[in-house]
This record gives sequence, C-alpha cells and structure tokens, in this order.
Amino acid sequence: MTVGKDKRESKRVPIKFQVDFHSDGHFLIEYATNISEQGIFIQTNQPMKKGTRVELEFSLPDSKLKIKALGTVAWVNPYRNNPEKDYNPGMGIQFENLSDIDRETLLNCIKKVAVL
Repeated sequence: MTVGKDKRESKRVPIKFQVDFHSDGHFLIEYATNISEQGIFIQTNQPMKKGTRVELEFSLPDSKLKIKALGTVAWVNPYRNNPEKDYNPGMGIQFENLSDIDRETLLNCIKKVAVL
C-alpha cells in the first residue's frame, strides 16, 4: 500500500515569482513557489477556502508575457505557528482555462527549469 501517493497528473517544478490574484472583490499579491501544467502553489498565511474561484495574473521568470488564468483552490495548507515543522502555508490552485499561448509559455518555462 502506498501512503500519501501523489495524485498530480503533471510534474511540479520549484520556482518563485509574484502572482496577482483576486476573488470576490479581494485583490492580493503573493508569491508562487512551484508550478505545473495543471496548477500553481501560492505561499500565503491567509489561504482562501477550498473551492474558491480565483483570477490569476503573473509573468514567469525570463518571460515578458503576462499569463492570465482562472483557477479553483484545490487544497489548502493552513498557517500553523510551529517553527519546528518545515512546510509552507498556502494554497494549491488548479488552472481552468489557459489559452494556447499561455500554456505554451508555461510549458517552455517548466521544461527549462526542470533541466536546470
């Protein structure tokens, strides 16, 4: 039996960049710490609730193009005041509608980072 099996369909790559996002009239700026073709992890001490729809806008490192996407909060790591544990509070957001150009930009970045 495999415990904690990873259910992701695509590989995550560690990368840090700023993400602007909003939902229900709230506008926030945080940092992503990893990304895949399917979604993004945004590190924040105040994650939104699972199931929340968000609008995202970000530029990947070494790209001048702005990627705009809709997404849904798929899972949450709540903030815990426990310095002995090594984990990042935040939320995993699943992309819903990347344009072909945005998907191509994203995949090129993932391939480049995965090789490094």
